[in-house]
Amino acid sequence: MSASTIRARSMRNEDVLARLQNRDPSTAVLLKDGIIISVDPEIGDLRRGDIVLRGTTIEAVGVDLPDSGPDTIVVDCTGMILTPGFHDTHRHSWQGALRRQLPDDDLSGYMVKIHGTFGHMYRPEDIYIGNLITALGMIDSGTTTVLDFSHNSRSAAHSDAAIKAWDDAKIRAVHASCAPMDGDWDEQWPADLERLTENMPESGLVTLRMGLLGKAVELIPDIVSLNAENIAIARRLGLNLSVDGAFGKKISDDVAALGAQGLLGPDITLIHCTSFDDDAWEAIASSGVHVSLAPTSDAQVGIANGTPPIQKCLDLGVPPTIGLDIECSLSSDFFASMRALLTIQRMDVFGRRYEGAPGAGELISDRDVLTYATINGAIANGLGDVSGSLTPGKEADILFFNSDDINLFPLNNAVASVVQAADSRNIEAVMIAGNPVKWQGEVLVFDLEEARRLAEESRDYVFDQAGIEVDVLR
Repeated sequence: MSASTIRARSMRNEDVLARLQNRDPSTAVLLKDGIIISVDPEIGDLRRGDIVLRGTTIEAVGVDLPDSGPDTIVVDCTGMILTPGFHDTHRHSWQGALRRQLPDDDLSGYMVKIHGTFGHMYRPEDIYIGNLITALGMIDSGTTTVLDFSHNSRSAAHSDAAIKAWDDAKIRAVHASCAPMDGDWDEQWPADLERLTENMPESGLVTLRMGLLGKAVELIPDIVSLNAENIAIARRLGLNLSVDGAFGKKISDDVAALGAQGLLGPDITLIHCTSFDDDAWEAIASSGVHVSLAPTSDAQVGIANGTPPIQKCLDLGVPPTIGLDIECSLSSDFFASMRALLTIQRMDVFGRRYEGAPGAGELISDRDVLTYATINGAIANGLGDVSGSLTPGKEADILFFNSDDINLFPLNNAVASVVQAADSRNIEAVMIAGNPVKWQGEVLVFDLEEARRLAEESRDYVFDQAGIEVDVLR
C-alpha cells in the first residue's frame, strides 16, 4: 500500500482520517512540513519540520524525516502551526450544563447558587453530562488535559460517572476527587479514594488525585480542609493534591504553618493564591509547591483582591500555570485566560514603571504564556513526563492551527498568532495520545446533537428541582 498523503490545511481526505483512527499501533504517522513550536528547549522551533508518531507516542521530531515504509500515513502539514495541547490546571467540570448561568455574580453569589442550591440537585448522570460537554468544549478549543476539581461527589456513583465521562470523551484528565461543600451526601469521601485508585480506566488517560479546599469561606467543611491529616491520607495512597479556595489570610497562614512543619512539596498544587502573605509565598517557593492561576475567574468573580499573583510567581521563581475555573460564569476558551494573564502582568509592570517604582519587573512574552499553558501545566498536573511538549518519548497530544485562516494570515509570528490571535476555529485538528479527536474543525469523540440533548435534559432537571425557571433572556 502506498503512503497516504493529505494537505492538512483542508484535511478533506476521509480515507486518511479512517486510516489514522483504525491504524495498527506499529504503523508510523509522519506529520510533514509543519511549523513546529515544540516547547522543548533542546528541539526549539522549526520553520519546516516533521514529527513521526507511532502508536500513542512521538517517535521523532526534526527536519526532512524519512517515512518508515510504504504503509506510513503521511499528513502534509504545510501552513499548519503544530504545538503541544494546553493543560488546564483547574476546572470545575461538573458544572458544564450550567454554562453562563451566573455571568454577573461575584464569589458570594456563586457559592450560594452553585454550592448552596444547584449542586444539591445533581444526580450521577448530571455529573456525567457536565463533564462530557466540558470535555467536548475543551477539545474544540485545544485543551487536551484538564485538572478536574470535582467538588460535588455526593456518592461513589457520582465519582464513577465523572471518571466515565472523561474516558468516553477520550481526553486526558486528572480527576481531583473532593467532597461536596454543602447539602446531603453519602459521606463516602475520603474513604472512597482507595476504591477509586483501584478502578481507574484502562486507557490510562484518566488519573486520580485528592482535592482539598482552603478555609477561605464559611461554607468549607472541615473534612475537606488543607491540613496535615489530609496530606497524610493522599501520600499514603500515592496521590497528588490540588487545593482550591487558596486565597486570603486564613489559608495563607495555614500554608506558612504547613511549610514550617515540612509538609509541603511538589505533589501539591495551590489554586488562586490571591492575597497571600510573604511567609506563605516563601513556603511555596522553597518547597516546590505548584501554583494554578485563574486570571479570568479572579478578576470577574472577585477572588480576594481579584488579581492573579503572576508577578509574585515570577519574582520567586515559581512556574505559573493556568486554570479556567468555572464555566457557569466564564468562557470555555482557554485562549481568553492566556491573554488575560499576559495583559494583567504587563499592565502591572507598565503601571509601576510609569509611577517610577523601583524593581518594576520584566514583561512576560507570548512565548512565556504558551509555556505556562503547556509544559508548566503538565508538570503541575503530574504529567510532565507524559505531555506538555513535542518531545520524542512523550504522548502525541498535538494541536494543528491553520495559519491560512482569515484572522491569522499573513503569518508573521507563529507563537504570537497562537497566543494573541487564535481561537477554536483555527484549530483544524487535535490529537490526544496520537488519536484524532478533532478533524477538519469537527470534534469527533461524541455525537454533538446527542450531547446537546443530554445537556438540555440535565439542565432542565436541575433547574426544575431547584425551583428555577430557564430564561435565556433574563
